[in-house]
Amino acid sequence: MVLLFTLTLPPAIADQYRSQTRVGPNEPAQQPQDIQKQLQTNTDPYAKAMLLRELAAAAAQKKDYAAAAKYLQDALDQHGLSGPAEQQMRNDLAQLRVGSGDPKTVIASIEPRYKSGAALSPEELVALGAAYLRGQRYREALAPLQKGVAASRAPDISWRRALYAAYVGVGQDKEAAQVLETVVRDQPSARDDWMRLSALYLKGGDKERAQATMEVASRLGYLETAEQRMQLVGLTAQIGAPFQAGSLLKGWMEAGKVPRSPDNLRNLAALWVQARESSLAIPALQDAVSAKPGSELYLQLGQMHLDREEYRDATQALSQGISMGGKSGPAYMALGVALYQQADVDGATKAFRDAASFPANRALANQWVKYLESGQAREQALTAAAQRRARDTSAPTLATGLLGGPVAVNDAAQPELPPAVAPGAASGSGGLTPVGAEQAGSADGSIPPWTGGLTRGQWPAAYKPGGKLADPFPGDRPQLTITAANYQRYAGQLVDGYKALFAKYPDYTMPVYQTRRTVSYPQAIYTATQANHGKSRTIAADSIADAHLGFPFPQPQTGVEVLWNHRLRYRGDTVTSQSSQAVVESSGSIQYLKQSERVYYRYGNVSDPVDIAKHNILLYYLTWFGRDRGGFDFLALVHETANQLKDARGIWVVPANVPKMFRIPPVGYDQPFPGSGGVYFIDMVDMYNGLFDRYVWKLVGKRELYIPYNSYRLGDGSIKYAQLLKPGHFDQAQTRYELHRVWVVEATLRPGNNHRFGKRLFYVDEDSWNVVLVDNYDPAGKPWRFQEGHLLPSYDVQTANCAPVVTYDLKEGRYFVNRLFAEDSPPVYNTPMKEGEFLPGVVQGRYVH
Repeated sequence: MVLLFTLTLPPAIADQYRSQTRVGPNEPAQQPQDIQKQLQTNTDPYAKAMLLRELAAAAAQKKDYAAAAKYLQDALDQHGLSGPAEQQMRNDLAQLRVGSGDPKTVIASIEPRYKSGAALSPEELVALGAAYLRGQRYREALAPLQKGVAASRAPDISWRRALYAAYVGVGQDKEAAQVLETVVRDQPSARDDWMRLSALYLKGGDKERAQATMEVASRLGYLETAEQRMQLVGLTAQIGAPFQAGSLLKGWMEAGKVPRSPDNLRNLAALWVQARESSLAIPALQDAVSAKPGSELYLQLGQMHLDREEYRDATQALSQGISMGGKSGPAYMALGVALYQQADVDGATKAFRDAASFPANRALANQWVKYLESGQAREQALTAAAQRRARDTSAPTLATGLLGGPVAVNDAAQPELPPAVAPGAASGSGGLTPVGAEQAGSADGSIPPWTGGLTRGQWPAAYKPGGKLADPFPGDRPQLTITAANYQRYAGQLVDGYKALFAKYPDYTMPVYQTRRTVSYPQAIYTATQANHGKSRTIAADSIADAHLGFPFPQPQTGVEVLWNHRLRYRGDTVTSQSSQAVVESSGSIQYLKQSERVYYRYGNVSDPVDIAKHNILLYYLTWFGRDRGGFDFLALVHETANQLKDARGIWVVPANVPKMFRIPPVGYDQPFPGSGGVYFIDMVDMYNGLFDRYVWKLVGKRELYIPYNSYRLGDGSIKYAQLLKPGHFDQAQTRYELHRVWVVEATLRPGNNHRFGKRLFYVDEDSWNVVLVDNYDPAGKPWRFQEGHLLPSYDVQTANCAPVVTYDLKEGRYFVNRLFAEDSPPVYNTPMKEGEFLPGVVQGRYVH
């Protein structure tokens, strides 16, 4: 309470009070009863005002602020004070009314002075704002609270909370969050404010920040209830980290901080299912069934066993679920498959007949019944079961992630797709290039022979070492232009993604230039590639052995081998770069983000190649994202291993606004890529990135296709990003397409696995082993996301990469572009790096503040 009268007044005003009250320094104060008697007899307005002031002071000492305020108001009503003394008394009266806590009294006292522009103390401003706030007059409360908080060097936490409440009341959640960010930064012990801040982030749709805030609160020990802990579990799952969410829930249940209830056991099972960790999901489902049996849980458990090809267990769980009331077409279909895989043809036939009673499954179920009654089904079922047992004991395996078990690898038989060349064959008299491409040109001469590509020393005159790559062919002009009106004429050389773009955008074009086979690699890569031929092997689809430095499979026999060549292609010993990426909405609005990268390649390193048999590492990768060059919104560190059966990929991240590095389970597949608006998934990075376990990979052969090539103009700085990024599609007038031979690899979703893409077709340039195009189809088989990598041979370091990369969402009409360099500095290659720079502790110390 700020009301000590003359003891707290400025010296001049205090002296004036003393002179006007005629009280000597050693004179004892009068008792209230004496003053009351004097008031009854005294008629002098000034004297009565002084007597009333003394009564007010006595009441204030007793903290009876209402009585004190009444005495002061009576004193003012005498109209006997001088101007300065009257103003000071009014200030004291305002302070008393603030102390009373009555909003109406506070507003009546302070509002007139506030509206008149009088100078108010921070306490008065905050008191007025708080009074407005209690009356739900949020908009009126905002300004005095802002001024009061700003005028104080160290505003009380209650002031900031009042300002936060005013912002929330007027719907300014972003500003409210900024206030709370200040509160928790200055006073981390304010546990309730962590919860309020998380709720604000969640309300604004920023689930990542909401989850990160609650996670920090959890680490500080502020999540006191099971409900709060379950909220963190739910948020963690919503941001695409079900494995982390499941780990939290499991740990808290084991520690007794979250009850081991049937509902929580079901939640845990659902999280492991969502994380695709079947080895963890099945025990969790079994625990949930034991706690509270139900048909839904049994059917879910049966499906998990079925996905893992555990057919006997699947049959038992599915049968139990159906017997408990879970009768449905999908349940009977799954039971039929499980029984058939055990060669129980009669049982399978009955299950499929039951499934046929449901309209949605009738057609497929009847096909099964027809097949099972054909007379060949029993023998084929027995044969298939025997083959499966043999495969389970002898087939190579495939890593499925951090904790999942191995899955058999089976590249399906290679179908013929004209015009295709048999895998590993050379069609020209010139044989193969040092990396396994056909050296000869095409029969009609449209594709020329490879004569070595552009090498160091063959730089165009316009190129300055260390600068942006200059176009070696500035005089080239399009030989033809494919448009929406004539693209059908060239359909045999176009992939589905291009056909969809022509059909969707009447102004979409493809300028086609003379084919120039410009890719070259260092001689060390050529030598190592030839040494790898017939020696390199995949000990699992996600693990490689006996390969060194060069391309491991110059004459591939499977689709996975082609993708390994793409993964291990030479990209320099090291590279440091900063590029731009952008999401272009159908309306034309653009959201930019900067990406910085530091990569230390250990496998494809000409100067110091690693022996992967002794050191299980392919590369070290550090990247961070931000709106500008300073700071970052997200940072990730990756250690990519050669043998993922031995050591899984190591990943550490630093989320936004959380100055701490966390190790996370290996992520990938169809989890969203930062800043891509959901258009781009983690396994679309570098055209394809990550594990091979969810798809069956077929090597189809080769085709001659129009692909983006020699894209020097897009990065030489002559064209601004705003010009390239047009509504609907890239500015095609600036692009260059050529006819080249590409390997075609088809990836079909493996039964029992989940991914938002049901099928993918990869098109891999034969000269560089870069994936340059990818058709990604939805589960119904319709073209959905189309990846287009504009191939850029870097003659200064003798490598090739796709820059930029455009990913079209063919359904929503928007697209995502990354690896834009035109307005950013060119990448810097082959600067010295050390493994120690990529240790998590070193990265945290250097980049995280």
